[in-house]
Amino acid sequence: MECKRDREAIAAYVDGELETSARTELESHLETCEACRELVAAQRRLGEMLAALPEVTPAGDFEARFWARVARERDAAPPGFAARTLALFSLRRLLLLGAVTAAALALLVAIPRLPITPAAKVDPDVKIVTNETDFQLLQDPDIDAIADVDVLEEWDDAPPS
Repeated sequence: MECKRDREAIAAYVDGELETSARTELESHLETCEACRELVAAQRRLGEMLAALPEVTPAGDFEARFWARVARERDAAPPGFAARTLALFSLRRLLLLGAVTAAALALLVAIPRLPITPAAKVDPDVKIVTNETDFQLLQDPDIDAIADVDVLEEWDDAPPS
């Protein structure tokens, strides 16, 4: 955990930007931590390589050409996502969307719940399991008790065909 904090301060240490107390603390850590010493050495080598690069001097009209190009690209570019989104959701459209949403919610709350009716016509002669005994017989049929179910009772009493 301590190494992570010290590693973050190494770049400032190499550049000479650490305060005296932080620098002293880091130097005492470097005496015991090989990984951090290697990182300091790598940072110093990188600094030396960057310092060895030749200085680049831009042309005198560089800044004027840069800003002219930025202006051209800004004018030629299609509007970005944010601009298209703002255009799509103008204040008038947002108010209209809010009004439609409020009306739909009001209708949903105001309309009484309609009873659900079956789509198919119900045959009054067909018996549906209506009590616990019928349900138990369907779950665990007992051949002696099947006559108790109304639907099967009529079938059982019918003459053989």
